Amino acid sequence: MQPAYLLTMTARNRSGVLAAVTTALAELGGDMQYTTQAVINGMFTMTIVAEFPPHRTSDVIRDHLLDVGRPYELELVIRETEAQPDSRISQGNRYFLTLTGQDAPGVVRTLCAMLAQELTEIERMYAVPDAPGTFSMVMILNVPDSVDMISLNSDLELFAALNGLTISLEHEKNYDAADLPKTLYPGMVPGSSGMI
Repeated sequence: MQPAYLLTMTARNRSGVLAAVTTALAELGGDMQYTTQAVINGMFTMTIVAEFPPHRTSDVIRDHLLDVGRPYELELVIRETEAQPDSRISQGNRYFLTLTGQDAPGVVRTLCAMLAQELTEIERMYAVPDAPGTFSMVMILNVPDSVDMISLNSDLELFAALNGLTISLEHEKNYDAADLPKTLYPGMVPGSSGMI
């Protein structure tokens, strides 16, 4: 089995940065298994799980990527991992949680703590500011079969009401990405016409 590494990169968002990274990976014999990429606040960010030939050490991978990424001020964190066909911690049902409204310290922390109490895995999260003091967010959740969905929905609606937010939780079969807040680009969320 080939060694797999989790690579987390940030760089200045300039034309050619993604081409440079993918070219460097190809030169190293890397085979990307999973990847996410976004521009956040003007910075290029990318996370990759890739398998490499056994003779490619993490030091060789790091040095080559940093050398190729120097014009973009690329920074890299690398750690050994295992490429898995299904990365979910537990098997359950996939839901999309959409949240919009007033931004305030502790909103996301409280929501994450509520979901953790239900042993719900947050697979992905996207959040953007809408206007001064407001935001939109989508979480992709893996909810265990054991969770009482009526109770969870009730708790989420109470949380939203107390914090001046609008919230919805929909099973992936019923989720329509066209209903996303306009500030969340359609290409950001699986199930839309976008890239992921």
